[in-house]
Amino acid sequence: MRTILVFVVLLGLPLSARAQAGSFLQTTKPDVAATYQFMRSNTQPGQCGCFILRGAGLSASWTFRPNLVAVIEGDADFASNGPGTGNSITFMSGIVGVRYRLPVQPPGRREPQLFTEVMAGAGHAGGEIAGAGDGSFAFVGHAGGGFDEPLTERFALRFEADYAPTTFANSVNNHQNNLLIAVGFVFHWPRSR
Repeated sequence: MRTILVFVVLLGLPLSARAQAGSFLQTTKPDVAATYQFMRSNTQPGQCGCFILRGAGLSASWTFRPNLVAVIEGDADFASNGPGTGNSITFMSGIVGVRYRLPVQPPGRREPQLFTEVMAGAGHAGGEIAGAGDGSFAFVGHAGGGFDEPLTERFALRFEADYAPTTFANSVNNHQNNLLIAVGFVFHWPRSR
């Protein structure tokens, strides 16, 4: 508990000092992002049994500190040709978490905005590849990062890569190690005048 308190205080001091002195980062606006997703997943542990899911993600975020952003995201991914079986799977998830925008550029510059993120929630798997996890709900996590490449004041390209573990039943260890890569567009709401 004491370690968590020290971490919160250490994180809060530089952010509050930066806010008082004029934020190093340009104040961000709420945004909505739509992404195309590519997920590499596995069936049974100890063997690859790997397959690729493709799908889409929709997320919204709100800045609540100069560098910290609350995020909510929904994803839907599908694979139609499982390893050696030709079976399919549909994977849907809803997650929430926090994104930390790295302070790497002065305000007003149109340069990539780097970020790291940690999110958690629940997912649903259905189809023959899901095996013992078919039709079930389980934990879904995301940990990784990426960057937004500004195109205009309101639009940016997003590139991100996350480690996305899940805990669907698989009759062995009930754990899957997924790699999620997403590419898409971000829309920033205009500032109120």
